Amino acid sequence: MERKVIKHRIEDEYGSTEGGFTMIEVLIAIAIFAIGMLAIASMQIGATQGTTTARINTELSTFASDQMERLASLPFDHDDLEANTPHSYSDNADRFLAEWTVEDEAVFEQTKTVTLMATDTLRGRTFTMQHVVARAIRGDH
Repeated sequence: MERKVIKHRIEDEYGSTEGGFTMIEVLIAIAIFAIGMLAIASMQIGATQGTTTARINTELSTFASDQMERLASLPFDHDDLEANTPHSYSDNADRFLAEWTVEDEAVFEQTKTVTLMATDTLRGRTFTMQHVVARAIRGDH
């Protein structure tokens, strides 16, 4: 059994026939390609926004950790560890703000609990952490 392949031939005004794509086929192909490119562009924008958010969160948490380490390294009776007094510190560019409160003996005797809230002043994001500072006990030998 012999199969016949039907080919579309377009006859132009001069009577010649040539195989090719019709205008509608080309337009459909361009439309499909454009939709694909828009999807790729949308994914790229989403990835860029996600990376930016992650970077900002990392910078903010690093700032908060640095401030908490600074407070933990201070002497137990330092002014920055005074209880029931609002404290704050801003970086040189005023982008990040650290505000902390101190509670005396909230966990154990001879301890101070520091609650620090760091804020990204440009974007309004906050990061909160707590740390317990203990009075150093020195024994006589």
